[in-house]
Amino acid sequence: MSSLGCSTRLLVTVLLVVVVLFVIGLVGGAIGRGLGLPSISFLDVPMLEIHSFFMGDVLFTAGPLPITNTLLASWITMVFVVLFAFAATRKMRIIPGRLQSIFEVAMETLLNFIESVAGHKNGRRFFPVIATIFIFVIFNAYLALLPIYGPGIFVEESQAAETAVSGTVVEIMEDETVEEGQVIARIDTGTEIVDVVAPMSGHVHFHEVQEGDEVREIAAGDSVAADDEIASIVSKPPLIRSASTDINMTLALAVMAVFFIEFWGLTGKGFRTYISEYINVGELFRAGRLLVRGKITDALMATITGVINAVIGGLEAISHMTRMISFAFRLFGNMTAGEILLLSATFLVPWMMAIPFYGLELLIGFIQALIFGGLTLVFASIAVAHEGAEEH
Repeated sequence: MSSLGCSTRLLVTVLLVVVVLFVIGLVGGAIGRGLGLPSISFLDVPMLEIHSFFMGDVLFTAGPLPITNTLLASWITMVFVVLFAFAATRKMRIIPGRLQSIFEVAMETLLNFIESVAGHKNGRRFFPVIATIFIFVIFNAYLALLPIYGPGIFVEESQAAETAVSGTVVEIMEDETVEEGQVIARIDTGTEIVDVVAPMSGHVHFHEVQEGDEVREIAAGDSVAADDEIASIVSKPPLIRSASTDINMTLALAVMAVFFIEFWGLTGKGFRTYISEYINVGELFRAGRLLVRGKITDALMATITGVINAVIGGLEAISHMTRMISFAFRLFGNMTAGEILLLSATFLVPWMMAIPFYGLELLIGFIQALIFGGLTLVFASIAVAHEGAEEH
């Protein structure tokens, strides 16, 4: 017997394995610990906390340029896309192979979609930019699902800085991000002031001290022993983080999209026609000429119309600029929310809970790429449309 394209025995076996893994994850994960069930060490998931929400974390600097984990992820995406395109097109054949077929079908579908909205001439003109946006966004989203990509939330690691001396804490820093070797506390031994330094870079909590197996709160004025440990939790950022969870990247992509929209509109309609949509003061100049000729009533009506046109032009300019904010925050918000959802599911029930959400993230990645590229296409088509076509 067979079911769903496989044998019934295999299907039952797979379902049984899934159920067993789900039960183990449920019992041994955060939900099980919350219910007071015995802890399973290899299922322990570190506590999560948000520190750098909008931007990536700086890994190192190259001169004046800070290299963040999100910037590194965007470089990986570009390299991957270039290698994929090279592999698909390096041996072009009239009868395409499997990889070439996938590449041609994807490009032809995208081109047909663009031409269906913008027409043949403008579709060919818009295609390089729209396709670049779509491919970059979707590959960013899909690569971020790989295990090598870390969360945009720091993972706490149990680390500590040994005091090495006994004495009284005279100064202790508040919670903040520090570099390895930076002074985090000072202890007065009675004869000298001894510095305690951070054992590693990251976000450190300095409000507790560990004495053997016990942890207690600590502040300036408290006494510590030579074997105590200060700053028991150090949070480290991931090496690679999804580029779409950095507002700088999504904003840069939005600026590029709006720049090309305005560029196409400017070259398509001509400078004078296109700029008149934003700076429409022709009626005000006409009102001035009527006033010079002594036509007071006509000048007054023309002035009112001119003011209305100028205000509408200003609002139009503002609406075009707000597109950048809309583009940037829509992509950033959806991709960051998806990342937090995956982390929360994995934290609650390790292994199995995140699998359905991975499928959802595949769909969301495609939708976000389609929305970003599609809106750029629609706005570009409106920008190059002739006035008569727009009125029609």
